[in-house]
Amino acid sequence: MIQRHIVGAGLAILSGVIALAVALMWLAGTYSVTLMTAMAILIMLGILVGAVIPNILITWLAIGTTTIGAAILLLGYVVMDNWLKLLLLATFPIMASAVALARFILGNWGWLDRNRADIDSWAAHYDKMIKLQTEYNASKYYQKVARFITKEVTADLCVDVLAIHWAHSSQLRQFNEDDYLANLRQIAKVLKDERFPSEKFYYVGGATFLIISLDVSPTTYEFKNRAMMRDLRQLTLDGTTPQFQCGHLQVDRRNVLGYPNLDRVLRHVKREMETDLVVEYMKQEVVN
Repeated sequence: MIQRHIVGAGLAILSGVIALAVALMWLAGTYSVTLMTAMAILIMLGILVGAVIPNILITWLAIGTTTIGAAILLLGYVVMDNWLKLLLLATFPIMASAVALARFILGNWGWLDRNRADIDSWAAHYDKMIKLQTEYNASKYYQKVARFITKEVTADLCVDVLAIHWAHSSQLRQFNEDDYLANLRQIAKVLKDERFPSEKFYYVGGATFLIISLDVSPTTYEFKNRAMMRDLRQLTLDGTTPQFQCGHLQVDRRNVLGYPNLDRVLRHVKREMETDLVVEYMKQEVVN
């Protein structure tokens, strides 16, 4: 689909260039054969320059030729109507610019289309707005870890998967997308600053972050979680204190077969996040 649009746009511009050349030749032919010859030379030069010379040089050539041509045609003594003089002056820069535009569409945009798969793959693997890897990478990493847990029985490996969701964030997103993204970046910065370098961070969409920790002791893991949540609760997002839901699952050789992929893990932690929200709501009711 994209390729058809690119080719269509390029052909449309090339058709316009041909139509413009024909129109210019017709106008010149109505005046004299000499003017028609000069117009043909300018058209061919414009096509040649626009097709092979870089854009910056085209700009300088257009300025130079227009200046020289204006000095000869307008300041000198040339018996010709002024509109024909202006037409001759404009022919070269117009033709060169039009051909350069067609070259850009068929060349640069065509390069984008040829590399569309790589670009889409990069976009799917990395969220450039939040500056974190996406669920695709998290799934690949978890599958590798689960495979090692299953295979390396004597190593007694385990992995902790922690999901953190910014509750009620959809309301802000509806009214101000920029503030929503800025707040997500603040949350991501807290996670990067607080967690261990060995831990993996992902953004799985919907204001939900994922932290995968391999073989961290329970005491250390709990300490890190408390420190992280303390820092998150100290954030002020748009003048309010945000609420967070958390869901956690530890996978080891005893339950790894029940969670062979990240989809199963995410279903579990999402249920825990829903429970976490209910518990927080009940705590607030008791306080009130």
